[in-house]
Amino acid sequence: MGDKIRKSDLICELPDELVLKILSLLPSKDVVATSVLSKRWHSLWKEMKTFRYNDELRCGITVSKFTRFISRRSRVEILQLKLNPCYEKPINKRLLPESLFSCPQLETLILEKLSLVDVPPNADLACLKHLHLLSVRFSCEESVKTLLSICPRLEELVVRRSSYTNVKIFVINVPTLRSLSIDNSSGKSRPKGVHGFVINAHSLRSFSIRDSFSNYLRFRNMPKLVNSTVKVVCDIMI
Repeated sequence: MGDKIRKSDLICELPDELVLKILSLLPSKDVVATSVLSKRWHSLWKEMKTFRYNDELRCGITVSKFTRFISRRSRVEILQLKLNPCYEKPINKRLLPESLFSCPQLETLILEKLSLVDVPPNADLACLKHLHLLSVRFSCEESVKTLLSICPRLEELVVRRSSYTNVKIFVINVPTLRSLSIDNSSGKSRPKGVHGFVINAHSLRSFSIRDSFSNYLRFRNMPKLVNSTVKVVCDIMI
């Protein structure tokens, strides 16, 4: 018992900065739960700038409450949303709330297994530098272009496609992009029609792609490229 108490005291003696860094690695629901540990921890979690929500096992009952909470935060730098795409009925479709497009201080956004319909006209992701689109469904190809166009400082983009992804031609036209990673290797068979990627990134320095399902790939305007890994099986590559 004495050893357990001493270990607990060691954690309590850590500076707030280090504790917050540790908490940033946990799901947000677990972070909030630490508020009952002691008087010091009661408000410590409120200083967090990183929030992670995993709805994969709970079918999204509380995601609306989470997004309302995020929209009220004065400072959010990293936001990760992993939703459950198991519901395909319109009433339960896992949509990205519009309020999350109005986080001008956001620097990292990780979206996984959700639907993004249309970017609202008041969208503001002016500080976003890191964007991960992991099995994200868009309303159309134009939605992809619009999302990327409201990120004027975007430096890193990670795209992972799956059977849940519906865009046929994924156009990446980002002049500030420095790192691009694409994974389109998950699936059983190629979808019908023309599908693939068009990439135009003048500042790109690091490029990685694993693609077994596209039949059209177009790479252009990459004069600053330093590192690249290309593993593709494709009918047309330009």
